[in-house]
Amino acid sequence: MPKVTSIQQVFDLLPHYFRPEKAHDVRAVVQFHITGPEGGDWFVQVDQGRLQVARGVSPAADLTVTVSAAHYWALLRGEMDPLAAYMRGRLQIQGDLKLAYRLQDLFRMPDESVA
Repeated sequence: MPKVTSIQQVFDLLPHYFRPEKAHDVRAVVQFHITGPEGGDWFVQVDQGRLQVARGVSPAADLTVTVSAAHYWALLRGEMDPLAAYMRGRLQIQGDLKLAYRLQDLFRMPDESVA
């Protein structure tokens, strides 16, 4: 897999990291608001094992995750624990907290190809 060097690439490759076998009972929209350089808005829709990823803002998000680009990279590289980031205010979550917890199961972490 090519080296991932932008947040846009992360979202473009998100279907590759999706684990549909873990999502058979999930119907949800997750909004990601990435702040700072490279920031932007993306949302993912999970519908019973299927995934759609789009750039922009969903009007029907069940969960909104707000994080800076720098902290998002640290989370992806495994340098920051999601729960610790949330507790320290580096990761904000609005909406379905159970869904937020399940995100770790729905996606496998990227390998060393993340910059």
